[in-house]
Amino acid sequence: MINTHDKLSRFFISKKLGEVKGRALLRVDINVPVKDGKISRNNLRLKECAKSIEVYAHNGIIPIVLSHQGRIGDGDYLEGMEQHAQAIEALTKGVSVKYADSLTEDATRKAASRLKQGEALFLKNVRSHKDEKTEFGSIAQMANNGMVKSLSKVAEFYINDAPATMHRSDTSLVGFTHVMPSYLGLQMEKELNILNEIMAHLKEGKRTAIIFGGRKWEKFEYVYEISRHKNVKILSGGIPGESLCYVNNSSSFNKQNKKFISESGSLDTARKMVKNFSDRIIFPVEFVLDDRMNVGLDELKESNGMIMDIGDSTLNHFYDAITESEMIIYAGPVGVYEKGYNQTVRLITRFMGVKAMNYTFGGNSADSMDDIGLDRAYDLLSGKRITSGGSALAYLADKQLPVLGAFENKR
Repeated sequence: MINTHDKLSRFFISKKLGEVKGRALLRVDINVPVKDGKISRNNLRLKECAKSIEVYAHNGIIPIVLSHQGRIGDGDYLEGMEQHAQAIEALTKGVSVKYADSLTEDATRKAASRLKQGEALFLKNVRSHKDEKTEFGSIAQMANNGMVKSLSKVAEFYINDAPATMHRSDTSLVGFTHVMPSYLGLQMEKELNILNEIMAHLKEGKRTAIIFGGRKWEKFEYVYEISRHKNVKILSGGIPGESLCYVNNSSSFNKQNKKFISESGSLDTARKMVKNFSDRIIFPVEFVLDDRMNVGLDELKESNGMIMDIGDSTLNHFYDAITESEMIIYAGPVGVYEKGYNQTVRLITRFMGVKAMNYTFGGNSADSMDDIGLDRAYDLLSGKRITSGGSALAYLADKQLPVLGAFENKR
């Protein structure tokens, strides 16, 4: 990845600020938590996006912003991005943010034609366009689809500033790179530099604790690859942690949790982890059930209720591993913190005070810090937070990332 990073540096927009001016299609990722139709405004992705847009606007670039919010059919899906536009305007200085509830060429061209220096335009959720999630058989087909053909006409160049989605191949992420002058944005550059820094520490053999959990078990495979570095200890809650514990001691689980884990899709990876890295896994020994009672493994089989968090004894084992670490990667909450299960809060508070290199990856990890009000304290203690979540893990796992690949292959 280090060589890849060097190859990509020629596309960094930072090298062209003040030189490249005009209207730019700007792809960002400001996909944030939504509750009752309202977006969460205290969010790292919004804050970082606002910083970049402010720099672009003050250097002669007029951003026409493409982003998404949720997936069609999910509870956090919003077709309109007007709330996001308002939030960005509130976070910037001297930037007027407009909104056009459209992705069609004519309507977008009309709105874009009225833009002035110091202004930005947000468009509706890019996932509402039929071409966004369509799989095309070739680069030529993608470059000639309706979205690319129409929206490429409303701007002079394209900036990809969505590091949190660099592991995806959606049309708005990779299609425009093939037909327009294209650059990697300020946030993309910042996060690639941080990921390169982490990769160097892993290769140097720094003692590392990777904390992860949550409900997206597919990230588990990335953590498996990262764990090939023999200096990495694995501290896991959520579906991954339960799966590791189940593989190691399935007879201790009650029927409810057995069924849940068996259907989670995570067991194949968990079996590989236990087979190859069991000496570096800090296995959960106690859980918190939905009645908020701490239950040890020897009691779980006879207990009723679903696992919602790691227990106190598990937390203490995690504390010990963190204290011994030179680098801490927080890549996901260990319990259902959004429902008041608080071991994630206690764990964050503890590792913030450890004299180690601290990194927090985006998605649920960064959201958990924002939600519990520890984001500013973490930043003040020199922790580094990035908006990338799954994509950061994919980068460290040395996976092929379509967004970066599109630039590497650009002529």
